[in-house]
Amino acid sequence: MNKLILLLLGTALIACTEISYTEPQPKGIKSLTEVPDKFHGAYFWQGESGDTIVFFKNGFRANNKKEEDILYINSDSLVLKKYKNYYFVSYRDDHNWLLRILKPLKNGDFVYLEMENVPEEADQRKNFIEKLSKEIPVIETTVDSVTRYTIDPSPKKLYSLIQKGFFKEKSKLVKIK
Repeated sequence: MNKLILLLLGTALIACTEISYTEPQPKGIKSLTEVPDKFHGAYFWQGESGDTIVFFKNGFRANNKKEEDILYINSDSLVLKKYKNYYFVSYRDDHNWLLRILKPLKNGDFVYLEMENVPEEADQRKNFIEKLSKEIPVIETTVDSVTRYTIDPSPKKLYSLIQKGFFKEKSKLVKIK
């Protein structure tokens, strides 16, 4: 998996368990056919990597110009949607979808949000799943000794989960002027 996916889409390949989704989020909201013009350009990824993300009409890339490192929206594995001033980046992971959220700021930067991973420690995991289950049903499945947790929120419920702090700020993307 290339560097861009690891940067923008997070830590899915590390031994962490993420909450997944049955379809690109928010469900029922039409996918964007292009990245909005006002977001085109380069952004500095604040955090450990310090890389640059470049958004363009049909997708984005990170720090290199190799064609194979460009991700295109509305592919079979990457979907971009907008809902209530948030941009939702859904990407396929095996049979389910994972989610990252970009919140544009007035100065042209983005706040990068993602849901906390399901804790590995049993008591913490139980508490996390119980807390989330009070908001929305959580489907637990185990295949080949790998346990996955899936939710299927309405757009309104997904927005509520953001407002209630289930999605945390992980980084900022600062527009390079």
